[in-house]
Amino acid sequence: MKKTISILFTFCIILFTSCKEYQEVSFSEINNVNVTTLSQKGVEATITAHIKNPNKVAFTIYRSEMDVTVGGIDAGKAQMTENVRIKAQSEEIYTFKIKSDFSNLSFADMPKIMAMAMSKHVKVGLKGNLKVGKLFVKKSFPFDIIKNVPIEGM
Repeated sequence: MKKTISILFTFCIILFTSCKEYQEVSFSEINNVNVTTLSQKGVEATITAHIKNPNKVAFTIYRSEMDVTVGGIDAGKAQMTENVRIKAQSEEIYTFKIKSDFSNLSFADMPKIMAMAMSKHVKVGLKGNLKVGKLFVKKSFPFDIIKNVPIEGM
């Protein structure tokens, strides 16, 4: 038992002392928003974003919750439905699946949302904390993004 604890302790020391300074991951733009389902209950969409990871370590963006505004209207909460793995030393476009329940929309806001869904561009705001990590090390990063993004039809 003592040998197992000693090995585990040594592994932890090596793990934490071998950590290097990481460069910041850059999120340059939202390329596209594709609305897959739009109903009175909510919206499901895929968002493609350009992300650059200059580090030698891959990481995962875990399912996170965020506040959504669409065209300046508070649209409630949205959740990422799947984890997304960001590759090491890469500059790629990644797809995020989002599901929102329109919990903060009033009945009067629905026609505005439906009209925005039929337009070519809409201003989308996402605000929350992104849960990121690798193995047992996890961290939360606050984000606040407002972008005028193109919309593809359903």
